[in-house]
Amino acid sequence: MDIIFGALMLPGMMFLFPVAEWLQWHPGYVLAYGIWLYAVWLLCHRFLGAQLYLGWRGIISVGSVLFLIAAVTFLMTLTPVEFPGVTTEMGTMGLHQRAMWILLIAVVANGIPVGYWRAQAKDLQETREVAQAVDNAREALETRRAEAETGEEIQVKAGYKTQHIPVSAIRFIEGRNNYACFHLDHREDIVSKIPLKDVLPLLPEGAFVRIHRSYIVPLWRIEKRSSAAVKLMGMDEALPVGRAYKDVLKNNG
Repeated sequence: MDIIFGALMLPGMMFLFPVAEWLQWHPGYVLAYGIWLYAVWLLCHRFLGAQLYLGWRGIISVGSVLFLIAAVTFLMTLTPVEFPGVTTEMGTMGLHQRAMWILLIAVVANGIPVGYWRAQAKDLQETREVAQAVDNAREALETRRAEAETGEEIQVKAGYKTQHIPVSAIRFIEGRNNYACFHLDHREDIVSKIPLKDVLPLLPEGAFVRIHRSYIVPLWRIEKRSSAAVKLMGMDEALPVGRAYKDVLKNNG
């Protein structure tokens, strides 16, 4: 659409008017208006079209900007432009003025729909990319869970009951004073009155690592890591890495 309009339609429309005479007698005026048209087209193409995609608030913004564009163009048409042998009757619109308005309308009529379609296509593409990323993350998580599935479980006291927790279902373990909160997949959290330092010996050796005085995480769930934080698969928020545990995490990388 951009190529068709910029390379074919706009030049063709301009040559419906006496461009040669304009360039001969008022080249600066023609150049200035050409730059103005290009600026309006960019504004419509990059901003106004996308604003329409936002609903009523966007429509109000587009209307306000178009009013300003029309006002500036009107002021430009007031500039006295005379051509040899061409007279304009009082109260009538000169040829160059008609041409300016026609070209402006053509530019706006092209730029806004194209900008709207671009915004719509970009939104659809981003939605697809997000959905694909979620699917990829889910598949990766299921693959790693299957690889880590050993059938092992640990037993902890929670209230007056003994809870059997599958090791592969543990997302991470959080220490809360003398309690440990087991965050699990597809199950409610289990809180047990046991210090975090006593939890690690209950877990399979080499499968979990303590990254902070308040957190123990399964190694197989680590998606990204740095010296300051760990991002676990299936979680949006990262968990902090304590200074005392940086080397431990590094050695278990």
